[in-house]
Amino acid sequence: MTGAAWDAFWSTLPAEPGAALWDSSPLLTAARHLPLFRGHADPSLPLVDIGCGSGRQTQWLARHFPEVVGLDIAEAAVELAAASHAAPNVAYRRADLLDQDTVAALRAEFGDVNVYMRGVLHQLAPDDRARMLTTIGLLLGRAGVLFAQELTERTGWYVAELLAGGAQLPKTAGLAAHFDFGTRIAPADDGRLRLLFEGSGFDVVADGDIALHTTERTSGGHPLELPTRYLVARASARL
Repeated sequence: MTGAAWDAFWSTLPAEPGAALWDSSPLLTAARHLPLFRGHADPSLPLVDIGCGSGRQTQWLARHFPEVVGLDIAEAAVELAAASHAAPNVAYRRADLLDQDTVAALRAEFGDVNVYMRGVLHQLAPDDRARMLTTIGLLLGRAGVLFAQELTERTGWYVAELLAGGAQLPKTAGLAAHFDFGTRIAPADDGRLRLLFEGSGFDVVADGDIALHTTERTSGGHPLELPTRYLVARASARL
């Protein structure tokens, strides 16, 4: 999906926290993720939050890393993040990480970094996924660690079944209408996230199933949770 499409998405959302489907409280999101990768990461390195959106998770992660940079392809998201989730050690930038010059500039400015990324790969075409993995490897360098949470084909099946069954999920249905969410989710190599990264030269140190806590409420009043996968990885010497 293009930057223009995401600009349009963020521009029409209400500004309050939780307007986006995935914009849950950090206590239900980043705070649950940090223990999964903190033991593998060098806490003295900067952290780059790829696809930062509103910056809600970025701001929370800044409590645990000396410098955090939130990157998003949508200028509207970056503006929202800067206005609503600022912190002294956080910077927000609009960046297309498929652009080699942008990646080279980030690498020159920050050196090795840790990377936090939620739900980015599934949005990309297969060739662009490979380019994004190359980007991540360059940003990590020799010392950085990646945490990634990613949607898989199982996520798509789950969402499609909910909507087909008549579930009243306006945020989910809105994404389905605009981005074919639930019907055209591009899975991470058919859900095999670990194989996708290992095949691209990464060393995976941890992976597993994890729920994506959303801001949608089911008919019973419970938060909707979607099945996803996570992994923690380093760039191998081959990258």
